[in-house]
Amino acid sequence: LIIASIGIYYWSPGEIKTLETKALLSACGEIAEAPAAVMVPDTDPFYPLIVTPLAVHYDSEGNQIVAPLYVENPENPSRAVVRARDMIGKNVDLIVDGTKSPKEVSLDLASNYWERSNAALLIKDNQEGYSLGLVATPLASYMSIPVIVTDEIDRSVESVLNKLGVKYVMICGNLSTSLQHIKFSDIDEIIDLTIDVVEDKFGDVEYITLANPLDAWPPKVLDKKIVLSQRDEVRNSALMIGNFLKAMKPLLSPYVYTFTIPEDYKYALVKLDIKNLEPVDQVEKFEDNLIIQGSFGYLRTYAYPGERDSRENLIHDMLHFETVYYDQGGEELWFSILPTFMVIDSAEIEVTVTVEKLSNPYYPLIPKESSLAQYLTAYNKGILFAKPEFAFAADDDVKMDGKTLPGNTQPFLNPALIPLVNKHVYENIHIPLNKLLAKIRDIDLSRDEMLRESYCRDPVYIALVGDTTMLPQYYYRNPHSDPFKHPVAGAYATNTPSDFIYGNIDPEIYSLRPYPDDYLENDMYSQYPFAENIVGRIMGWDSQDISALIARTIFYYDVIDKLGDWKNKASFRVGAGTDVQKLPIITGIRKMCMMLTGGFIGSDEPMKFPSGEKYFLIKRVKNYLEEGGFEVSTAHRGAAGRTGYTNEMLREIWKDNPLLHWILIKRIKLRQGYQNIDSFRDLSWWSESLFGDSSSLVVGEELEENSNFILADQHAIWFEKAYADILLHELGFPFGTLAIRVLQPPGLRTPIDQISSDSVRNVVGRELGPSVMMIEGCGSGKIDCIPPKNTLANAYLHAGVNAYISPTTLSAFYGALEPRPNFGGGVGLGIMGFMKTWYDWKFKGELPEPGFNEFIFEYTCKELFAQNVSLGKALRDAKNAYLPAQFNYTYRWTPPLSMINNLPYEIKRDIQKTMSEGGNVDHRFPVEKYATVYQINLIGDPAFNPYEPCNEGAE
Repeated sequence: LIIASIGIYYWSPGEIKTLETKALLSACGEIAEAPAAVMVPDTDPFYPLIVTPLAVHYDSEGNQIVAPLYVENPENPSRAVVRARDMIGKNVDLIVDGTKSPKEVSLDLASNYWERSNAALLIKDNQEGYSLGLVATPLASYMSIPVIVTDEIDRSVESVLNKLGVKYVMICGNLSTSLQHIKFSDIDEIIDLTIDVVEDKFGDVEYITLANPLDAWPPKVLDKKIVLSQRDEVRNSALMIGNFLKAMKPLLSPYVYTFTIPEDYKYALVKLDIKNLEPVDQVEKFEDNLIIQGSFGYLRTYAYPGERDSRENLIHDMLHFETVYYDQGGEELWFSILPTFMVIDSAEIEVTVTVEKLSNPYYPLIPKESSLAQYLTAYNKGILFAKPEFAFAADDDVKMDGKTLPGNTQPFLNPALIPLVNKHVYENIHIPLNKLLAKIRDIDLSRDEMLRESYCRDPVYIALVGDTTMLPQYYYRNPHSDPFKHPVAGAYATNTPSDFIYGNIDPEIYSLRPYPDDYLENDMYSQYPFAENIVGRIMGWDSQDISALIARTIFYYDVIDKLGDWKNKASFRVGAGTDVQKLPIITGIRKMCMMLTGGFIGSDEPMKFPSGEKYFLIKRVKNYLEEGGFEVSTAHRGAAGRTGYTNEMLREIWKDNPLLHWILIKRIKLRQGYQNIDSFRDLSWWSESLFGDSSSLVVGEELEENSNFILADQHAIWFEKAYADILLHELGFPFGTLAIRVLQPPGLRTPIDQISSDSVRNVVGRELGPSVMMIEGCGSGKIDCIPPKNTLANAYLHAGVNAYISPTTLSAFYGALEPRPNFGGGVGLGIMGFMKTWYDWKFKGELPEPGFNEFIFEYTCKELFAQNVSLGKALRDAKNAYLPAQFNYTYRWTPPLSMINNLPYEIKRDIQKTMSEGGNVDHRFPVEKYATVYQINLIGDPAFNPYEPCNEGAE
């Protein structure tokens, strides 16, 4: 018996007795009256553990009693938590205000809420106690017994235990008692017991949570220095027809800043704060921002919520970014700033760099996130697997060929670490997880094929409750980055960050050597990669947002019942610049320019130009969403943008240079609401564009706020997705169409299209429902190694979304229609392809089959509609189906959905170079297709089953 192997200890010296499993499994408590909702402060990780058995517990018949558990900062409550409370609508009648110690709180709650309990869980108030107690707390929920956190078992503790009638206790940490007790010495003992309890009370184990208790114990700050503090006036570098010459100087000579990490800082946390002091109304109207390049990669100030007041009103545009360096004392880092303003010529900025000396490199992106893992686990009747050893960071023991890898502690800015983080994930997480899976099914681990088949037939949910430092992602091969031959830092293509391995039982082992050209990461027992288990990662800004996401998921129907017809609506937005072609003559000009300038201008890849591919994709997506019973709204190109230029805003642009801007504003007004050829038949487009206010035609933000299912396809990066793109971007230059579409010179930036983009800064203030989002756009799902407040994915979760699915790196697409001429790799006008596709749609009811990520999105939605399964299962099945269905499909090209016009030249050059190299090998594009499977991850609870009108709506 597992229990016998743990042992129940009596107080008599030298005497160890054991109880039968049945005796321990019968342990239970009786709660007098459960709270309707619980709130604790975010100041101590023990508070959520203490209240968990009150927030979720089970009676003697196994019936669940559950209440929302909110974590809130008393001084700065997260808007996500405030909205979750309001949407769920349950009275918060248990509030821990943080004025009492964990010991005092736990004793008070045990005395006031429990009538009796024959057992209790005692946790030592230190790091060891937390690490063990976190894993053990679900047991307290299953047994309905109190959790008591204390530094010693003194008379006050004994008094409460005696009052409740406690006969024995489970102990986590170095505590002593005369009561009969189990003293857990390691995590495995707790997990063994939890498996027994879950199987006895609920049947099979169907849910596993992974977490890392280390995130509640961040490194100590040993010293701190401000190494750069400066206030400057900076001139606009964004090019517009009216200020073309004025902007050239700051564009060619950007504002450059340098600083040095102190010599004795082995582990240095670098905090970058850049504040744009221009009038906030200019920021809010025109999306003005600052571009930052250099040692931190490519950033913008709108990759951060900004400085806001207590009501979430924007005070200043600003960026806060932080990251950790290892063994870089004395190293100089740098960054440059390029202001991007619409109408003002200059503004003041404040730049501050603070460096903190840390005691170790394991700095959590989301402190205390693990403190909610036990609540999610207990609700799902699962087991919690949490170890400090899961964390990864560059350090003295992280070596390649016997040498350490100084630099940033994470792969995003130090891609040489990729082989080693893969080794770490495989050996320190994947193998232990497989051992746990084998234990649950009572299968010998050496029989790995049998283990695979068992979970293939009957998968479990695996929830990752931790950031990518605490629970690292695995970095699969990417055609645009190679950590051995072509490492790319600070951009999209730090290989393919993925959670796929957490659901994959039999992957081939990692590679510590350069990849052969035909290298693909396969499985041992299947032709293509196959995820047996169902994975999702819980993310957010902080533990407050984590609690809000979990609460919105558990009480999902309480929320959507208040949202009326919102739950029956879906939307699909497609940005400009996602159709591409190789055009006659122009393709030759682009190639010649590329050869003559060494790639400085021009390209041999397809250019952004309408082909109709996305025109028909919109029809296909609309069709299958309607099959799910949704009322579907769509928007294309300019109309898909977040918002548009009002007549008042256009007048302000005109006043900036009346002579040169009068034609510009007329072109903006005409284009910003344009969708496709259907616009020419739309009287509202003509009337608003010519005589009215065409900003009313731009509906992207409105569609998102009013949609349950939100799908989108556009160019993107991890803090922004762009919609107007080249449609408006090219208007800012003299001969813009020639310059931007054909020659593609580096560094030309216009701010005209940025108003249409969804960025971190403008998303966080939205009031979204608990939607499902599926976003196609390079890097728009990237969360690894980046502070959570800098990512678009977390911004949407903060705004209320329940599930976010999007690629973590460069994603491939075709962007054209067949047939095309075979001359010059498909050079042509695309007329034949469009006419054939139109005929097939109009007379046969057929539309082009989607490829890459769009295949996965469609498959996921159709399985949700047809089988009413969880989102995690539908996504897993879609990814497993993609390669068998389309691996042998061939394409003429596969440009990534990353070509935002304002990208720095270095990033564009690297992407173009790798596109050219990859396109000459295998037109099945095998690496791109494998990356497609690996790059799509679910951020959200893998067991979440959203509402669909054809299922729940039909009941």
